Amino acid sequence: MRASGPQLGWRLLRGRKLTQWVARLAALGVAVGTAAMLVVLAGFNGLESMVRAAYEGMHAPYTLSPTEGIHREVDLEALRALPEVAGLSTVVSQKALVRSEEREVLVEIWGVDSNFAALSPWAAQLVRGDGDTIAELDGLYLGTGASGQLMVDFSRGPDPVELLWPQAGLEDFQRSFALVRGTFSIHPQIDYAFGIMPMAELRALRPLADSGQVSHVLVWPSDGASGDLRAILATAAPGWTPERPEEREEAMFRVLRSEGLATTAILGFIVLLASLGLYAAASLIILEKQGQRAMLAALGMPADRIRAAFTWSGIWLTLIGAILGFTLGAAVVAAQAQWGLLKLGEGYVVDAYPVQWSVVHSLAVLALVVVIGGLLSWLAGRHAGSDTKLLRSA
Repeated sequence: MRASGPQLGWRLLRGRKLTQWVARLAALGVAVGTAAMLVVLAGFNGLESMVRAAYEGMHAPYTLSPTEGIHREVDLEALRALPEVAGLSTVVSQKALVRSEEREVLVEIWGVDSNFAALSPWAAQLVRGDGDTIAELDGLYLGTGASGQLMVDFSRGPDPVELLWPQAGLEDFQRSFALVRGTFSIHPQIDYAFGIMPMAELRALRPLADSGQVSHVLVWPSDGASGDLRAILATAAPGWTPERPEEREEAMFRVLRSEGLATTAILGFIVLLASLGLYAAASLIILEKQGQRAMLAALGMPADRIRAAFTWSGIWLTLIGAILGFTLGAAVVAAQAQWGLLKLGEGYVVDAYPVQWSVVHSLAVLALVVVIGGLLSWLAGRHAGSDTKLLRSA
């Protein structure tokens, strides 16, 4: 009678009766639910990582934008003095309606400084109209989406376009002309909405109130920099807000997180339904062991220890299901990462669905399964009475 609650709970699961087989099937249901939750979370993690990598190729590691207004002066020397900063590039941004002989499209034109070509991954994608890569930025370069909408034709050299700049407080536009010398292809979100030209040329076409003002400061950290630099950059540049790529594309990442949370909630509900099988299995074991419960009570075992033994039988089923589910989920994720079993088909950026295992998420899933299973086991164990009258009826 010195056996502890966990030991007695384990013994209650041994045997080949129908109740024991029902209990094992309940543990299997928990395992399947746990594995499904882990696999789906790994899929969302892989998708988010892929999207983040794509947007990190579109944006600088850090982008400083004015906290108020569109243009502002910035102390570049204070930023250059930071040991965590390896390179800076300033940008003047202006909206313009670009009009060709055939069509017109609204584009955000970036006037960039000489550092842009050496630092930004955009520069490597700039191609002249004749197909050659450029040595130095000159003239206007449009994203392939915008140039396609405008039906830009390079067959006779650079294609002239009309730029219509909105005038504050006026109904008319300021008009100017530029030569489209080439295109770039980075991402559809960029290619349909952006153009690039040297900052001096943009200011000549669209003079600003103060030539010292800029719209963005692109920041590349040094190799030795670690951690988040936003607080350091905000201190060095008062009035400017530093943003990471995921913050500049907040809407996209908010949608991804919302879908992930919704799917996680649905899978959590499925795990709860699977865990209800544990409650049913524990209840069946309690009904089947009426005689044994009465015998233990007659031998002097306290009622709380009897309830603890039956509670532990449910907890053991939960742990078995959680461990099996963890192993199965980890195996599926590893197989997908290694061999790409689930293919996406043609037309996608990657051939197979991306997955990424997260230790934090996996531990959170295990904790959720154990908590739900333990709570239901405790609720079932409360019905394990110790009435010795059952001994005479057994």
